[in-house]
Amino acid sequence: MENAGKDAMKQSGLGKLASVALLATLLGGCLQPLHAPQLGNTGVSSSRLSEVVVDRIDGYLGYALKSELDFLLSASGAPTRNGRYLLKVKTQQSKASSILDARTGLSQSASVQVEAVYVLTDQQQSSKIVASGKTFASASFDRTQLRYGNLRAERDAEERVGKALAERLRIILATALSGYGNAGAAPELSPPDPDAPARNPGDEG
Repeated sequence: MENAGKDAMKQSGLGKLASVALLATLLGGCLQPLHAPQLGNTGVSSSRLSEVVVDRIDGYLGYALKSELDFLLSASGAPTRNGRYLLKVKTQQSKASSILDARTGLSQSASVQVEAVYVLTDQQQSSKIVASGKTFASASFDRTQLRYGNLRAERDAEERVGKALAERLRIILATALSGYGNAGAAPELSPPDPDAPARNPGDEG
């Protein structure tokens, strides 16, 4: 009787393990890896974004922006060297003071405001423009009476703006590439007007 009870317990345990294994198998077909090569609902794969070569961008802000774009667009995190698409970006930067010290008349905080004009071209189609427009980002920083401290704080703000712009441009590029070449001939685009107002991602048209 004792052996029969042990055998029944073993069979029950094996049955539970089989049920767990079956459940895991069924769920495995429904789950998607966290780092799957699909970007939200844009319908463009990360492999297509990794075909974007980011051209040199002038200035310290441009360096920070390009570095972040290379990281976000490339599946490996390294800059793409020989991709199908070429992204050119030009930035226009301004600085504004927001809070003044009533005693000294000096600004206590300021903001870095940047507009970025971008053009994405298809190098396999005679540099046909895939997307073009203008977007923007800004970041604030505290100011003190220490000159080098202010320079460091402003550089930090530029780095934050670079990351924000890179995220916006990534969304714009993913949206543009998701519909490019899928439904007949894409409309001919023109380079953006540098004097036109910047717009949020998704409003570029």
